[in-house]
Amino acid sequence: HMSDGSLGYASRLSFRADLGGQLGAPELTESPHSLAAKVTALTELLKRSQYLVVFTGAGISTSTGIPDFRGPDGVWTRQRKGQPPPKAAAPFALAVPSLTHQALLALYRAGKLQYLVSQNVDSLHLRSGFPRSRLAELHGNCFAERCARCGAEFVRDFEIP
Repeated sequence: HMSDGSLGYASRLSFRADLGGQLGAPELTESPHSLAAKVTALTELLKRSQYLVVFTGAGISTSTGIPDFRGPDGVWTRQRKGQPPPKAAAPFALAVPSLTHQALLALYRAGKLQYLVSQNVDSLHLRSGFPRSRLAELHGNCFAERCARCGAEFVRDFEIP
């Protein structure tokens, strides 16, 4: 078990020279007025949408204490500097879905969100209650195993090595 805040999956990633994107970029913030205007615009788009698909990445889980990949202390940023992966603020297996995860679940339950595509391996969408049948985890799930014989999936409460 990875119980000390380590990110077992991060230590198993292969080094890649072609990471793409900007590494080490600072977090962006907005004024309350600018944010309120964008929230209003997003709300209007959601009201009018007929088939909503959401694509998520590491940023959705940073508020839970799970590091991202390209941020100032991200997994890829540290790898490029020759440093070990960052520590999670809490044990990876104990991370709790964020308000954003919960908001996506609420949109699904309200009949607005039809499908969720995620690059994350942290299982937080499933832990939030989001249905597996409406979720694509592009990079897999560190907590899921699949039976080779019957194909049944088992989501564990510990990271699968």
